[in-house]
Amino acid sequence: MNLLESSRVGKWFGEQDCDPMQIFILFENIPGISFFVKDSNHRLLFMNKRFLPRIGLSTNDELYGKTDFDLFPPRLAEHFRRDDRAVMDSKQPMLNILELVFNSQGLPDWYLTNKYPLTNRHGQVVGVMGTVRPYGEENPAIHGDLKWERDDEIGRAVSFIRNNFRSNLEIADLVKVSGLNHRKLHRGFIELFGVAPMQFITRTRIESACDDLLTSEKKLSQIAKDNGFYDQSSFTQHFRRQMKVTPLKYRKQRGFA
Repeated sequence: MNLLESSRVGKWFGEQDCDPMQIFILFENIPGISFFVKDSNHRLLFMNKRFLPRIGLSTNDELYGKTDFDLFPPRLAEHFRRDDRAVMDSKQPMLNILELVFNSQGLPDWYLTNKYPLTNRHGQVVGVMGTVRPYGEENPAIHGDLKWERDDEIGRAVSFIRNNFRSNLEIADLVKVSGLNHRKLHRGFIELFGVAPMQFITRTRIESACDDLLTSEKKLSQIAKDNGFYDQSSFTQHFRRQMKVTPLKYRKQRGFA
């Protein structure tokens, strides 16, 4: 780790003939935390062992040299690469990036990612490193007692959205499930996610639709229906507002049409 090599701590490691890579061991035992390193060409070099099974791998030898496009759905890989590039170009970290990943059951799981530029002793960016952790209680058996960081009421609302975002959801449903009034519910979502509850639902639907657009041959009308939109017109309107292109153009631009 070049940060250590160029610091007083790094000097101490050198004097003791210790490998600073040992610090990676810390991340193996922090519940729910995953750690990764990529080079400047977006190739993955290292992940902690806890992360590897999530992407179908068992060793870092299998991982080495792969890119996000080899391991994740195209929508996610695009987001990861965009953020990596921004971190490397600016030489500034990006913190608390909220990322939405759909599991094998089609349910959304939210993760918080921190990314940092990796520089050599001359200050040149040679890659990016970061941490990933689940934003909620994705799997208590794996992540122990990780819980929603804020109100349990908001956690109940988000869990309800997680399981029902493809159906006809209304604010009244979230008020009932959470036990919060409209104002507190709205404020809670703004504080946690930076968007209002209905915007949060729409974002979840759009992200799910992006996966459908890039991994299936479904018609737009069917994708709209499957992801909780009133009709294709409504789907196109919301999609263009969030993604800056129409669903059809999004699909064509990425060679999936």
